[in-house]
Amino acid sequence: MRIKTSITFKEYCKLIFALIYSGIILKIIVSVGIAMLLWILGYYLHFLPVPKPEIYQYIALILIAVVQPSGIFWLIKRNYNSNNHLTELLDIYITSHEFNIRGKTFYTELVWENIFKVEEKKNYFLVYLNTLSAIIISKNDLKNTEVIELKNILSTIPNITVQLITKL
Repeated sequence: MRIKTSITFKEYCKLIFALIYSGIILKIIVSVGIAMLLWILGYYLHFLPVPKPEIYQYIALILIAVVQPSGIFWLIKRNYNSNNHLTELLDIYITSHEFNIRGKTFYTELVWENIFKVEEKKNYFLVYLNTLSAIIISKNDLKNTEVIELKNILSTIPNITVQLITKL
């Protein structure tokens, strides 16, 4: 199966933010930020009987609502612009034995035994080379028949974790 795919910065940014904020730790941090916001609004708008917010509540809210997302965005932008796998059009050839990727400036051949796992998301297939690095295949670049064919190929690969949204 041959796939031609690319990912825009906007798509990449949405995907990475979704992956990062799906973790339990960041869900807790965001919950604390929401609690701080409710506390501050509740005090000043008089809809919650709470004591006057201290300076640390304002600082926590700024760190959670502004600094953290800005830092993550900056890292995403730097990573996207420095990685050929992300900025180039990828020509991917997939069989039940191997996974080949060709870009304008690189060529990579992988056997499935060297793949960490494959995960299907709503709009993407993520082929993880290790726990932190993945090749992104956008479903927007695939026809429905190609998505089904890719799922069929992935379901036949032994010894790797394949997490599909719907099993065939």
